[in-house]
Order: sequence, then structure tokens, then C-alpha cells
Amino acid sequence: MLNFRNLSLRRKQTLIILLTSTITLLLACAAFVGFEVLNFREELANEISVMAQIAGNNCAAALDFNDPKAATDTIGALRVELPIANACVYNRRGEVFAQYQREGKSTVSPFPPVQLPGHEFRDKQLRIFLPITMQGEKVGTIYVACDLYEFNDRLKHFAMIAILVLGISLLAAFFLAARLQRVISGPVLQLAQAVRMVAVEKNYSVRATKQSNDELGQLVDGFNEMLVQIQARDTALQTARDNLEKRVAERTRELENTHKQLVDASRRGGMAEIATNVLHNVGNVLNSVNVSTGLIAERVKKSRASSLARVVVLLQEHAHDLGAFITNDPKGKNVPAHLAQLSEYLLADQGVLVRELGSLQRNVEHIKEIVAMQQNYATFGGVKEMIDIVNLVEDSLRINEGALSRHRVEVVREFETVPTMNLEKHKILQILVNLVRNAKHACDESERTDKRLTVRVANGDGRIAISLIDNGVGIPPENLTRIFNHGFTTRKGGHGFGLHSGALAAKEMGGSLTVHSDGPGQGAAFTLELPCPTQENAHE
Repeated sequence: MLNFRNLSLRRKQTLIILLTSTITLLLACAAFVGFEVLNFREELANEISVMAQIAGNNCAAALDFNDPKAATDTIGALRVELPIANACVYNRRGEVFAQYQREGKSTVSPFPPVQLPGHEFRDKQLRIFLPITMQGEKVGTIYVACDLYEFNDRLKHFAMIAILVLGISLLAAFFLAARLQRVISGPVLQLAQAVRMVAVEKNYSVRATKQSNDELGQLVDGFNEMLVQIQARDTALQTARDNLEKRVAERTRELENTHKQLVDASRRGGMAEIATNVLHNVGNVLNSVNVSTGLIAERVKKSRASSLARVVVLLQEHAHDLGAFITNDPKGKNVPAHLAQLSEYLLADQGVLVRELGSLQRNVEHIKEIVAMQQNYATFGGVKEMIDIVNLVEDSLRINEGALSRHRVEVVREFETVPTMNLEKHKILQILVNLVRNAKHACDESERTDKRLTVRVANGDGRIAISLIDNGVGIPPENLTRIFNHGFTTRKGGHGFGLHSGALAAKEMGGSLTVHSDGPGQGAAFTLELPCPTQENAHE
């Protein structure tokens, strides 16, 4: 079976046609020979029965007069019929009355007991029992045995004729199959050649030539349409990759330039503390940038474009029986549906890449805004603007959205309606981004399955309170008094600048940053309070 599968399509078709023809002819010959055997047996039984009936009638008077010699002479006339081996006449009591034995034919018990009228084929003989009657009364029974050598000769003759017919028919079938199979194998081989060109040269502009409107023609149309879709997806994917590499390179250059500007500005102004805070805040956003670039890189690595090569390899493996593979094999039947699904995946990948590139661009813009704000603050003091606190909180969650989703942290929003405020937007955003990031780490380190971060915005007593409450690892009592100290951190790889700079920034805006925790494993709540201006001085 394995060798048959490895044969070319042309040879497979020829062998299938010859095998079908052989089986059909064998069945026809078997039916013919079987019919002849049955017909010959029936004719022989009728002929010998007539002879036995005549001989029996001629022996009726001998039986009636008890003249065995006359009966013996009568059945002795059967010697002219060469196939007759022996015969006998039984009287009323079933005793042998007269007998005939062909010369050279001897048996220990040539005559069986009397049996009911009829015939049977037994021991290579035809045996007949017939009653002998006289004036309607049974006076005896005649038995005749006939050899079947004539039948065997006739059977051999039939077999030779069947073999001759079978050989001539197979020879004719072979020549017809060798010529007619090209109608099917020609288009399939041409399609297989196109598949090999696509697999080896990765040239998706190749098209198979349609030669008919039957199933093979439909297969060629489907293959060409598949190549059109693959070529379009490949072009789109390559364009997306080129654009991604270009944008990443541009953003990388911008980040390097920004870093250089920060270092130069801090060195010129002697503002080491501001430079440290700026670098930390930029680092927070860079985490989101890294997440976005990581997602983009991972998406590109896991792109379903590699499935295109597997489909081509699958088609190449079945190039020798592509028609049967597409038509009958369960995997082959799934090829068109798989290609359609692959098209959807590639379009989905493109959408994800575009979204992540947009997120990457927004984060880079945020870094530039942070740098600009810090430079302005260092030179001219804080820059205030009217801000929507709820939108600002949402921005901080959005910046950390990738990390929160990756670590499966559920975010619960409890927002009250609060007025717009004239405050330093980027200072508040930096504080919130750092708090969200710390809450994510606390939840992740707890190894809980129900990680949750509750973000609450409340308005009361002339102040706006923004609380971030997590159910993470919690904070020991001894750390609550020094958690806002410069350089203090309990997290591996932390630098202890975020909470310290956040507390300073909150104080500079007339607000405060506080913390509460019931202890290890009890989570923590950080609250940023900001002054809520009255209606009269809201626009000062």
C-alpha cells in the first residue's frame, strides 16, 4: 500500500483501471463458467435419465417373467454410451436382478442400495435411480452411473477460453487507460508543478492554467484564488513589518535624544533630584512602551503567516495525488476553509499591530510631555491647566492597561462626579501611574487568583480624594512610616524614587499622598488628596 501511494498519479490511474477491469472480467468469466456448468449438468442429467427410462421400460417384461438374462442383455446395450460406467436392475424386493459393468471398470461395491427416484452428482459420477413400471404397477428399479470426464474436459475448454478473453481484454484496457488517463493526470500534474514552484521559489504570482470546467477546473480556480489571497496577505504583512521597523527605529531615536536632553539639562542646572524623578517617571511609561513593543514583537513572531508555508508544504507532499487529496482526504477538504481562516487571522494580526503602534506612539508622546513639563517646572515653576480628574485617572489605567491585563488584575471603578480643577496635569498623572504600577506588583506578588484593584474618586470637605486600593501582599506596620522616604523599597529591582517624588509633588500642589494597610496579606490603600477650589477662585 505504501509503494502504491508513492506512485505517480498517472500510474495510479492506470493500475486502478486495470484492477477494475480485471475484477469485472473475472466476475463475468466466473458467471459464464458457472452458468455453463449448471447448464451442462442439467442437460447430462436429462440425457442419461431418458436412456435409463428406455432401458428400464425394456426390462419390465423380463422382471415380470423373472428372466434375468433378458434384463442383462437389455441393459448391456448401454455399452455403446462410453460415459456409462455401470448399471443394474433391482426387483420388487430391492435385490439386484441384472447388472452391467463397463470393461476395465471395477469397484468393490458398484451398486448402491435402492434409493428414491432422482439423480445426484457424487464421487465424480452422475447417479440416476428410476422406477420400472408395467401397466401402472412398479415392478422394479433401474440404476445408471455415468462418469464425468467429458464434463471435466468441457470445463477445461471453458477455462482456456476465459483466460484468453481475460488476457486480450486486459491488454486493450491497458492501452486505453494509458491514453485516456491523461485527461485527468495532465491538469493535476500541471497543478502540482505550480505548487512546487510556489513552495521552492516562494513566488505567489504563479497561476495554474485552467483546462476544463469540471471538478479539476474548480480546483484550479480555488488554487489560483488561494494564491491571490496569500499574495495579498504576504504583501500586507511585509508592509506592516516594514512600517513597524521604521516606527520603532524612529521612536528609539527619539527616546535616545530625550534621554540625552534630560541628562544635559540636569547637569547644566545642577538639578540631580529632578533628573532622578524625570528618569523614574519616564521609566514608568517606558514599561508600557516595552509592553507594547513586546506585544508587537510577540505578535509578529506568532504571526499565522508561517501557516502559509505549512499549507504549501502540505500541498507539495500530496503533489502526486493532489486531486484525490483535495477531493477525498479529510485534511485536503479542509484546505480552502483553513486558508479562509488564515486570512481572518492575518487581518486580525494587522489590526492588533496597528492598535499597539498607536499605543506606542501615545506613550512616546507622553514621555515627551513629561520631559517638557519637568523642564518647564525646573525653569519656570509649575504649569497649571483645567483638567478632568476622572479622565486623568482613566489615562493612568490606560497606560498600565497592558501590564494589568497580562497579570490578570481586575480593575473596579468607583467614580463620583467631581468638578474640573486647575492643577498640574502631568504631576498628577505621574503619581497615579506609579501608584497603579505598584498596585499591580503587589497583586502579582500575592499569587492570588482574584487579583483586584479598586480605583475610587470622591469629593468632600473641599478636597478631591483619589484612592487606589489593592488586595495584594500588604505592608508591614514598621514600613508604613518610611515608605515615602527617598530610596526606600521592598521590591527586588526597585529604586525607591516613585513614592518619594509622588509625595513631594502632592505636597507642592497643596495636597497629600497617604497610605493605609492592615498588615501583610491584607492589601494596601494609597490616597492622593488634592485641594478642590471654590467656584469663585476656580479660574484664578
